Amino acid sequence: MAKYTIELRKVCYYYGRDEVENWFKDYDIANYLTPTQISQIEKFNVWSKDRLATKIVDHYFMREIAFETPTFFKHYAKVKMQEIMERQLPKIYSNFLEYDPLSNVDFTEEYTREITGTGKNEGNSNSNSSNNASGLNVNSDTPQGQISKQNILNGAYASNTNASETETSIKDNTTTSSNSESNTIEKFTRHEEGDNGVIITNQRLVKEYREIIVAIDEEIINELNILFMGLY
Repeated sequence: MAKYTIELRKVCYYYGRDEVENWFKDYDIANYLTPTQISQIEKFNVWSKDRLATKIVDHYFMREIAFETPTFFKHYAKVKMQEIMERQLPKIYSNFLEYDPLSNVDFTEEYTREITGTGKNEGNSNSNSSNNASGLNVNSDTPQGQISKQNILNGAYASNTNASETETSIKDNTTTSSNSESNTIEKFTRHEEGDNGVIITNQRLVKEYREIIVAIDEEIINELNILFMGLY
């Protein structure tokens, strides 16, 4: 039986248990976590502010409130919960991060290299050539007498003559031009996961994993002890 103020069970009797639990839920999770973090918590459906408030009332159900009136208690319950949850909600979120406790390495490395090249080739080629050729065939029935080309041109006699003259001229002018472009992209991805070679047993990893699991609801409930009388 309460001697100094009133027990929490009596407050629940006068105000209704649902109303008293609402005093410990009067905070907005969105003030402390991002929408992505909130969805991560809701994904597992393991923790909620409703279940936490029920635990709080159950834990202190027979304890006397440390204030003169339930109205004072309601106000300070709201203030204290906001102060606590600002610190504890990020820890609650971290408890729901998914990772393998037996893996101490998990990273991805990506590397991209792009090589671009442009080339241009131009060339000019000029060539000139000329060729002159002349020939004279003379057939004479009197080989004792010599006859020259000039003699034939002057009308000297010969039995048979054959003469030819040719002249050839070639001029070549060639221009060449070419353009080329190249683009090469190299991508490299490296993903490493598991054990990085450090000598450590899986049993030790499990032990360390268990040690970092925190009973956050219990921490919150214990911090609310200041709202209740120290003697009970």
